[in-house]
This record gives sequence, C-alpha cells and structure tokens, in this order.
Amino acid sequence: MFPLDLFLTAVILSLAVLIYTMGGFGGGSIFLAILVLSGLAPSQAAIGSLLFNILSTGASFTRWKIYLEKKFTLFVAGSIPFSFIGGLLSLTISEYILKLVMGLVIAGSGLFTLVSRKPLANIRVNIIHIILIGCFIGFIAGLTGIGGGVYLAPILLLSGISNPKTTAATTTFFIFSNSLAGLLARAERIPLAFQNPTLFILTPVVVASAIIGGQIGSRKLNQENLRRVISVILIGIGLFIIFY
Repeated sequence: MFPLDLFLTAVILSLAVLIYTMGGFGGGSIFLAILVLSGLAPSQAAIGSLLFNILSTGASFTRWKIYLEKKFTLFVAGSIPFSFIGGLLSLTISEYILKLVMGLVIAGSGLFTLVSRKPLANIRVNIIHIILIGCFIGFIAGLTGIGGGVYLAPILLLSGISNPKTTAATTTFFIFSNSLAGLLARAERIPLAFQNPTLFILTPVVVASAIIGGQIGSRKLNQENLRRVISVILIGIGLFIIFY
C-alpha cells in the first residue's frame, strides 16, 4: 500500500483525534495505523503514536480536568508497574489469539455500554479498590499492547463507579499518564522518530483537534450523549483490532 498524501493524512488524523477526544480517549491504535500508512517506518510510527497519544490527551485534558475526581488519579499507581509485567508476559501468548480476544472484549463492552441505559451494578470503591483496579487494567494493557483507557471506561460505566463525564476525564488522565511512561521508557528512540518531518508537521494538527474535541465532549454533550459516544468508540476500536 502506497503512503497517504500528507494533506490527506492530516485530515484523517484530525478527524480521528476529534472523535476520540470527544469521548475521553487518545487514539493510539489509530495513530499507529495512520502513521504507518503515511510512510513512516514501524519503529518511527510507534514512537509517533505514543507522542500523539500524549499530545491529544494532554490537550483535551485541559477541558476534561474539571470532571476528574482526585481519587481516580490513583488508577495509575497500579497500572504503570503492572503494564510492564503484562508486557513481559505478552511474549508467551499467540498474537492472533490475543488480538481476537481483546477485540471481542472491547467491542462487547462497548455494545453493553451502549444498550445499558443504567449501570449493571452500583459499586462503591475506596482507594485500595482503585489501585487494585489500576493494577488489573495496567496488566491487561501491557499484555495486549493497547492503552488501558479502552478497558477502564467500560468498567467505570458498567459498574456505576462514575458517570460518563467523570469517566471521560479519568480515561484521559489515565491514557496520558501511561503513554508518558511508555514514551519515557523508549526515550533513546525519540530522535529516530523525528528524523522524518511528518511528525513535526502533524503535531499542531493533533493538538488543535484535541482541544476542540475535548471542548465538544466536556461542554457540549450531555451525559447520555457522551455515554453513546464512548460506546461507539469502544465498538469501533474493538472491530478495528479484530479486522486490521
């Protein structure tokens, strides 16, 4: 497949960021696919995907932060170390089976979230519960190589732990923190990614689109419509993983 034209890449990237940040997500898996199709080497695209994830969630979080509950920041306390453990174990599992299972889980949880007008349960959590959930999400994220936000969002919504706007704010912070940790772990490879000017050109597109997406999701959408946006994004990500 030939590389996408840079203007077309910018348009597609802008739409992806806009949609994802409206629901409190980053878009890492889509970023990776877009950058590879735009002509970047896989090693450069992987770094670029992490960088764009940080930029999109960081920029949109300026709009979402008013909905974040401080206790939910502790999800990252367990997720970051356990994502490393999951990453080590991922080498022992069939890539095909892993991709199929995680695609079905993400799409299925999105479908449940879409059709369930009320949470399946109403669970109250304390700080210990939050850290343990973070450990679980981090482990699964490390095992599958997909940012933990797509696993955290349905847990928060279906368990009744938080409402859609708090969920979006939490996943935005969660994805930003884990992506930053992932990029720092690959710090020596960052100069390699910027050997191609594409990332420099696309960076302002990501930031501007993320600010707009965060603004729409946090200020313009009500709780019910935001829940639908989150659900559709989850279903889309799940199907993308299965068939990509």
